[in-house]
Amino acid sequence: MVTKTFKAESTIETLQLVQNELGSDAIVVSMREVPIGPLWNPWKKSAVEVVAASLEEAMGTQKPRVAAPPAQKEFVEERPEIEWEIPAQKKPVKLPPPLKLKLNPMPDQPAPLADPVRKAESASPSDERYTPPSLKKIQQQLIQQCVETTLIDRLLDLALETLSPATLADAEACKRSIIQLMGAELRVQKGAGAFMPNSVVCVVGASGSGKTSAVAKLAMFFKQNMNKSVTWVCADTVRMGAIAEAKAYTDALGLELKLVYTPQDLKEVLSAPQANELFLVDTPGYNPCSEREMVELGNLLSEMPGRCTYLAVPAIFKEADLFQLAASLGVFNLDGLILTKLDETHHFGGLYNFARKNQIPLGYFTTGRDTSRHLEVADPARLASALFGKEWTN
Repeated sequence: MVTKTFKAESTIETLQLVQNELGSDAIVVSMREVPIGPLWNPWKKSAVEVVAASLEEAMGTQKPRVAAPPAQKEFVEERPEIEWEIPAQKKPVKLPPPLKLKLNPMPDQPAPLADPVRKAESASPSDERYTPPSLKKIQQQLIQQCVETTLIDRLLDLALETLSPATLADAEACKRSIIQLMGAELRVQKGAGAFMPNSVVCVVGASGSGKTSAVAKLAMFFKQNMNKSVTWVCADTVRMGAIAEAKAYTDALGLELKLVYTPQDLKEVLSAPQANELFLVDTPGYNPCSEREMVELGNLLSEMPGRCTYLAVPAIFKEADLFQLAASLGVFNLDGLILTKLDETHHFGGLYNFARKNQIPLGYFTTGRDTSRHLEVADPARLASALFGKEWTN
């Protein structure tokens, strides 16, 4: 049995050396403590000496040693030198065009259906309806003015169907045609500015609608153009400064002023009209949301059975407010609209939508505060042209 001796400072370290070299199944033959260091050193340290043998040596069953395989010779491939010969370049051969074969479906199988999605994706812009630049510009202007989109689409379709290519190519001519079409959508009071069959004309409206200013302009218009003897009837006696304002207008225009405080007072004033006399009644500004004020207005208007009633519609009101105003005061059988304050805004789309969808016809347009001018008989094309930048000026 072949043994080996191992030394270390501690038992654990010595046994670790044995295990590392002989394996975990090694056999310890003997173990003792021995000094280490030079012989002349009296303070020598002690160490642990272990004599051990492997299990195969102790049992006499040593594993046969396998001979190492013979070293193989390194093979080096010898690459022969190859001389490349570049062939002469040949002329390109022109091939005939490929045959186009059209395969028909089998008789017993139906032809495949076209995919609508792919057809829409592969459609070219030329497949869609062509819209000339002149109409595109008009469309953008009307959208910015908040004109109803359904009307815009209908106008564009009508223009493409009726206008000639030369007109569509001319931006100004195209715009004039659209203005005429839009003007035809509006109602106009018959005989406005030409004659006045009624002897009593009153103007109603909300507070701040320009009603009193419209009455003054109507008085000047009827006096100059119809040779009427106008009497101003002021029923707006509650508002502070209303009487003073009416007196200032009548003094400037040379008109007679009548003040009424109750419906009975109004009835007495209108009971005995003179020949060729026209009564212009300025009613108080009413809140269309107040039921009490609407009842008061109804009591006042009931004393004027043969009247011609105009509703003052300010251009600066929102479209929804205009419809609410017409719905509230429309119960009094309104004969026409007076569009006021047209010079105080740049946006007329809401006003146009209201005038088009409302059943009350247009009567007059007013601007500014000058009573000697700035009142004109309603022209639908004039209102439509305002949508394209033709504004009113003082």
